[in-house]
Amino acid sequence: MIRFIVREKLLVALFILFLAFLIYDHGIVERIPKYVNMDALIVIFALLVISRSIHVSGLTNRIAVKILSRTRGSPYTTLFYMVLITYLLAPLIMNDGTIFVMVPLVIAVAELSGHEEALLVSLVTISANLASIILPIGNPQDIVIWTYYGISLSEYVSASLPLYFLSLCLLIFYVAFLSRKLIIKELPILPRIRLDRRLALASVVSLITIIITAQLRNPLIGLIITLTLILLSRPRTLLEVDYPLLAVFLLMFIDFSEMPHLLGIQSLISMMSPIQIYGVSLVLSQSISNVPATIALIRHTIYWKPLFAGVNIGGVGFLPGSMANIIALRLSRMKTRDYHRYALPFFVVLALLGLLLVYIGLYG
Repeated sequence: MIRFIVREKLLVALFILFLAFLIYDHGIVERIPKYVNMDALIVIFALLVISRSIHVSGLTNRIAVKILSRTRGSPYTTLFYMVLITYLLAPLIMNDGTIFVMVPLVIAVAELSGHEEALLVSLVTISANLASIILPIGNPQDIVIWTYYGISLSEYVSASLPLYFLSLCLLIFYVAFLSRKLIIKELPILPRIRLDRRLALASVVSLITIIITAQLRNPLIGLIITLTLILLSRPRTLLEVDYPLLAVFLLMFIDFSEMPHLLGIQSLISMMSPIQIYGVSLVLSQSISNVPATIALIRHTIYWKPLFAGVNIGGVGFLPGSMANIIALRLSRMKTRDYHRYALPFFVVLALLGLLLVYIGLYG
């Protein structure tokens, strides 16, 4: 029990917060069905299963090793390929899932190449948070926005493209700038990765299915198909899913939907302009993480585009901005100050550019 509490501090904190709300106002029980976005929760659960099965199948590692074999020890090429792989994976297996796949790989690359681990991990984490925005299934806050506002897939993608390409261009420039201090070292021969073709195929089919069914507003069908395919391919995969993380999202829906209700600030949020929504969502994301920030604001504003920009840019910067940041820190030997050393300068520039996009009306 003690080990679980230490490992799942966020889950325990959210549960204690829920108990405090319950003691203060028993009426929260009646509001829970209104607070919990079941479609979003179903999609998140399916993607947690799929991201785990893709990782276990060896598909992502096989692709990564093939790409890494082409770097030949070049610092810029190594960093660029790390970012590229992350940009390819994140929209498909979520930012958190990408972190679980990429950070162990990045640590191995750092050990083999002698490049700074904190630099590689920081860049991959920033990439995972920003690359995932191109599709609504890429991270939890965008799933919440997509399902709550009933946005079509085409409308979502067209809205995400400016920020996606802006962040990618800025990141490529940042990689070029940071790689100047690294020296060229030859990488040894990378190991062959065994591929479970049946599980990999089941994962890809499941991913396509959950996207289609979520777009049709019936993700439960997609979840049932996903669970069936994974059970037929590798049943024990379902035992390896991060269920405490799913519980975290459930409690986030309840706790951070209740907070504006208790504070009585619903009307204040509803009167905010697009620029104000952007600023508040940006600051709130940096303080309490972008998923809770999304949940706290989403029910009280019609401006989904500045909310989208604020919570996604807000995932970069200080460590609490995104769950992916915390996971990356837990998986690596990186210190918080090392992550901030690389993430904060990038965040400041991107936040100002994001403000410009809102001001000119792209996210108004």
